[in-house]
Amino acid sequence: MIDLSQRGRSGLQFLGSLQTYASSRIRNKAKTDFEKDSEGAEIIADSNQKNIGNSWNEKIDKARKVAEKSIAYKQERFYQRYVAEENFVRAIPAIEERRLEAEAVVNRKFLDCGGSLELNPNIKIPKYYEGVEWHLEPGGWDSYDLAGPMFMAGIVPYVFSKGGYAAVEVGDDIKNQRVDVTKQLPKDNYARIYEMGCGGSTTLLACHKNYPDAELIGSDLSAALLKGGHNAARASRVAVHLKQKDSRYTGEPDNSVDAVVMYALLHEMPVSVGTACIKEAYRILKPGGDILLNDPPPFSAVHPFQAVLLDWDTENRGEPFFSETCATEWDSVLRNTGFVDVKAFGLGDQGYPWINLGSKPL
Repeated sequence: MIDLSQRGRSGLQFLGSLQTYASSRIRNKAKTDFEKDSEGAEIIADSNQKNIGNSWNEKIDKARKVAEKSIAYKQERFYQRYVAEENFVRAIPAIEERRLEAEAVVNRKFLDCGGSLELNPNIKIPKYYEGVEWHLEPGGWDSYDLAGPMFMAGIVPYVFSKGGYAAVEVGDDIKNQRVDVTKQLPKDNYARIYEMGCGGSTTLLACHKNYPDAELIGSDLSAALLKGGHNAARASRVAVHLKQKDSRYTGEPDNSVDAVVMYALLHEMPVSVGTACIKEAYRILKPGGDILLNDPPPFSAVHPFQAVLLDWDTENRGEPFFSETCATEWDSVLRNTGFVDVKAFGLGDQGYPWINLGSKPL
């Protein structure tokens, strides 16, 4: 672990503390204001009756106008944006102070434990992905050569680990969440598990804890994330096979894997692309194989005030597809694709992690 300077560390600790306070005390006050408002109470009653009525855009717009009456809501949202921006304003200089150590981590040679890394310099990057500064990271995933150490030594331990952002609640254990989520797969053992949008291998390593005998394969568009994931897997002495692929076109043979996992991927793409990925998952799954989706909960499953918070990330926190993802009932998409035994449920108090499960018919 890279030891940040006291100045670099304290700046990030301040952000983590501010986010924790804002996302609990101030947010709770804003929610109370929403519930005490006569229009807010009417929206909640309508939601409890599962009244379909208007489109989600209209419903969220109506609920947002009620939320914005509250000074506490405006203050809490200001702090959310401030922390999201300041994460990088503070973390980049903090890791630059330790550049030599960070470069040594990035370039460290690990013993071969049987995994592999296949990068494709000619991969066609989809238009929806180009130029997006995901989570407000300047330049996006592949722009900064020390992004991996920046997150692992700075933003994750001092800010993200506290929760209170996007769909993650204050106090949520984001590290063990992945283990809890992948444990929801219905079988005790899997021979081959494929993760679409695997990023830095964190979820595949969680799969290894639950299914230690499974062959692990992952794909992602980002070369930087795959390189970091390759190193993380080798450091953990776990054989993981990583490929730079568009998840709609994995190149895997028909009926060749036993489980497909998509962890926090669907909200990073248009619904049409996510649907295409699910169809690809169906193709590569063996008959009887299982699919597991994890993403923010649908608007229909949460309190209207929570729906406003989720929708806010679309325009304000580098999540361009958040709202359309939350407006989609992915269990219906699974059924329409051909999956059976479909289930949808939340693990957390506010619906996150939200799980969708399905099986390919025998």
